Amino acid sequence: MKTDGERRLAVEQAPTCDKSEDAPSVVFFSAVHRAFEEAERVAGSVICSYVIGGYSIQLRFAGPALVPFITPALEHLAERTDRPPSLTVCLVDSASTHTELPLPPWKGVDYTSGGNMWRLLREQFKVLFEPDAGILDVLDSEKNLAIYWVRSCHDLRFYEKASPLRTLLYWWMREHDRQMVHSAATGTPTGGVLIGGKGGSGKTTTSLVCLDSGLLYAGDNYILLSQESAPVAHSVYSSCTLHSQHMLTRLPWLAAKASNPDKLGVEKALVFVHEHYPESVATSVAVKAILMPEVTGQRATKLRSISPAQCLALFAPSSIFNLPAAGPEDFRYIARFVKRVPSYVLELGADLSAIPDLVKGLLSSPSVST
Repeated sequence: MKTDGERRLAVEQAPTCDKSEDAPSVVFFSAVHRAFEEAERVAGSVICSYVIGGYSIQLRFAGPALVPFITPALEHLAERTDRPPSLTVCLVDSASTHTELPLPPWKGVDYTSGGNMWRLLREQFKVLFEPDAGILDVLDSEKNLAIYWVRSCHDLRFYEKASPLRTLLYWWMREHDRQMVHSAATGTPTGGVLIGGKGGSGKTTTSLVCLDSGLLYAGDNYILLSQESAPVAHSVYSSCTLHSQHMLTRLPWLAAKASNPDKLGVEKALVFVHEHYPESVATSVAVKAILMPEVTGQRATKLRSISPAQCLALFAPSSIFNLPAAGPEDFRYIARFVKRVPSYVLELGADLSAIPDLVKGLLSSPSVST
């Protein structure tokens, strides 16, 4: 079975299609949207609204089957409002609605070596089809309308539940000056730290150890950045994933909170933090510093200052490689962000209890508190 990273690395950017191919793409999008509306008419409509990165996002489900698989990770951002959404995402699964996905007009040449299909048409249409997972993501940027189609809600893998709609949110937010990054964030109402690094570097552990310390949790795995006036980390998902053995040995108090205890032999533990620590979850934090965790094997945990260039080299790759068709623009956005705040390596020793005090001390120091 492919890992999440392997699946995303397999998505290669295809050449931009010429205008002659717009017509079949418009026809395909319209057909998929009509099929969704028919499924919604038969199965009923469930509407959920959220504020993500300052934008109102409406999820429109055809029937209730997908709702419990998509909404738990987003529940901390739920919004009760009648204001028009900035983006509408239509969600449907074939199995519960007995609705077949219309056939796409593209040929086998459009599929990458990893078996996924990626197309970008004059910036208006973005499409990612993953046959192995049975998932279609399609976005019409001009209409601010997206469709998320799955074969069956019961086929969704744990990372789709942990980070639902990640591809669509990344695409749309990138066009609205928001950047999805592979990171975590923690802090206080007046400021916080962005925690980067590749998988296994310790960012999940760092953010979770801070939960009971008075520090706020803004997310793990994926964070949304903005920097119009100041660097800000926006929460997207109130979920964390970690290997069960690591959880049992380093964070045993989380074991009883896993949402998938019967599947820990085949997938990571998935915890919805908001369900258990609602008072500790933040929707955003003003970023005062960037931390890059590094497991040292030593006893002490401490900070070491690094340059923006060193931070960028450590921070950017995992974000670029984990987002479909990310490229130079994403790298430049991250580079601008990194230059605005000081960066540190967080040398993770055996004493994890020192992490919250280190973070608090850093946030109160003159070097980052201005």
